[in-house]
Amino acid sequence: MTMITPNAIDDALNACVYARDERKAPDAHRRSKFLVGWEDATQHQKIYTDEALERLTWKNLGYRLGQHFGAQTAAEIDAVFDYLTEVWNRTATA
Repeated sequence: MTMITPNAIDDALNACVYARDERKAPDAHRRSKFLVGWEDATQHQKIYTDEALERLTWKNLGYRLGQHFGAQTAAEIDAVFDYLTEVWNRTATA
């Protein structure tokens, strides 16, 4: 299992290939979608289509990071979302 650090999250995010970033401002609803995406990758072994992955959403970002980092506790996944929220807020206001 890959250690989840801010640098590891940044690297995984930067490795994502997509045509459009369609993430909206992070909130409780999007946190739950992120968790669903992560669980789709790690618990349900779902495969997202290339078409779905053309756009970056909170759900498919959770999926991508779930594939990358593997199964984690809900608290660890929340911590990743919290970090990504900080990154999103910095870039949205830049």
